[in-house]
Formats: sequence, structure tokens, C-alpha cells
Amino acid sequence: MTSRKSVRKELIELAREVGGEEAVEVVNALQKKKDVTDEELAELTGIRVNNVRKILYELYDVGVADFKRIRDKETGWYYYYWFLETKRLDEIIRNRKMKELEELRKMLEQETSEMYFWCGKPGHPRMTFDEAMEYQFQCPICGDIMMEYNNTAIVEDLKKRIEELEIELGIHKKPKSESKKGKKKSVEASSKEADAVV
Repeated sequence: MTSRKSVRKELIELAREVGGEEAVEVVNALQKKKDVTDEELAELTGIRVNNVRKILYELYDVGVADFKRIRDKETGWYYYYWFLETKRLDEIIRNRKMKELEELRKMLEQETSEMYFWCGKPGHPRMTFDEAMEYQFQCPICGDIMMEYNNTAIVEDLKKRIEELEIELGIHKKPKSESKKGKKKSVEASSKEADAVV
């Protein structure tokens, strides 16, 4: 079971991903006060009501906010009272991370299956072999010769991020570090081997 602190952290991260810092403010306000209108949220947060509504709909779309619609008997108008819905938060976060993992795997596949060329200037395009060939290995921006680009750092970074996500999702086990007992045994074994050689 996920701890309350962990749920709050995941919720804040999701809010930031969905709508930036304003969404974090809206989520914080919803955590403090349940069943609140968008106008009240705008007053509480200092965010324009149109932005609050947009954020609420985005949070609703991902499944972490919901509302009750209540009709005012005197005016006939409907009022929407918003609240956080965190029962499915674990599932929502897991699905988003699975999607991110899939995208990272595709990026890794592309990085390892293609040869890239680049002129070496920041902001200038990095191209696949076929694309670079179309430009006769000359940068389309500056005209400099494009050389083969070493993407080892990108590949290693992608592998690391994939492994971290797989561990987080329970797909891949975290490598166990040697226990003190295991280290002691290996030290004893190497000293016995050294004695045997002498």
C-alpha cells in the first residue's frame, strides 16, 4: 500500500506534468478544502478563473479530480463542486510510467539502429545517414561538413532511464549489492588462493 506522503508526492508530480506550477497550486488548494467551486479555487490560489477551469478539466481528464453538479433551487443554475479523486492514482501513475517506458524504448531502438551525422554546432540538426546523404553531408544551416556523431552518451542515458523505470515498475529487479558476508567469503577465498600459489 502506498503511504500518504508518497501519494501526495506522486499527485504533485502529476499535477506539475499536467499543468505546471499553477496546477500544483490548484491541487494544494483542493487538498486543503474539499467540494470547492472553480471561483473559490481562483480566490484561494490567485489564479485566473479561466486557468483554474482549464487545470480542473485537465486533472479530470487524467482521473485525479472529479466534481459534483448541484442545482440551485432558486436560480436554476448549476454549480460544480470539485474534489480530488486519488483512489486510482497508483494505476494512473503506473500507466503514465509504462507509456514513458515505451517511448524511451523506441528512442533507444532508434538511437542504436541509426548512424547519425552532425556539424558540431549547438542548435543545428543531427541527421540520420539517409538524411545527411540528401544534403551531401553538409549542414543545411551553416553548410559545414557533417561528421559521424557519437551518440554513446545518449544511448547510455536512455538505458539508465529505462532501467530506473523498470525497477520502479517492478519489471526489472534492482541489482543486489554484495552483502558483507559475500564480501568476507570472497576475501577469504582470495587469501586461500594466494596461499596455494605461494
